[in-house]
Amino acid sequence: MAEIRFERKLRVPAELAAQVLGEMLHAIARQEGPWRGFALHITLGDLRLPDVGYVAIPISLTVERSSQSDAFDITFHAARLPTAFPDFKGTMGAQPGELGESTLYLAGSYSIPMNVFGKLIDGALMPHAAQRSLENFVEEIAAAAQARVDKREADYARYSYFAGNPVG
Repeated sequence: MAEIRFERKLRVPAELAAQVLGEMLHAIARQEGPWRGFALHITLGDLRLPDVGYVAIPISLTVERSSQSDAFDITFHAARLPTAFPDFKGTMGAQPGELGESTLYLAGSYSIPMNVFGKLIDGALMPHAAQRSLENFVEEIAAAAQARVDKREADYARYSYFAGNPVG
């Protein structure tokens, strides 16, 4: 088992970030809307190949509210051929930061399948592909959370403006 912890700063208060995070994680778990077919990915460059594309592995995710506030216990594995790819178990959440900011984090462990052969592949042939795919996961979720909060704020501002100042 390999332990990881990745963090990304958000310009969103922790409570709001956790709310949006929960919505997204549940949508991934239920394969809803834009999250249908969600996949972990790494670029071919990460695999020491010409950087002209990426490898994506669709996942099956389960999510539960964590005992920690503003966090979720998650597990996932490859949706197809789960014994051939790493699986992950950990926590994803939002911690308060500076005023109006938070830190999105993913902490936990992943296991590499196929024992020695799997470790050889991860360490030599595909250097730390599992770890890089988890880092990409955090970056993608952080960007989506920030975008969703920004859109909500823009929608609210637009509603407030037009509700208070009727046109015509």
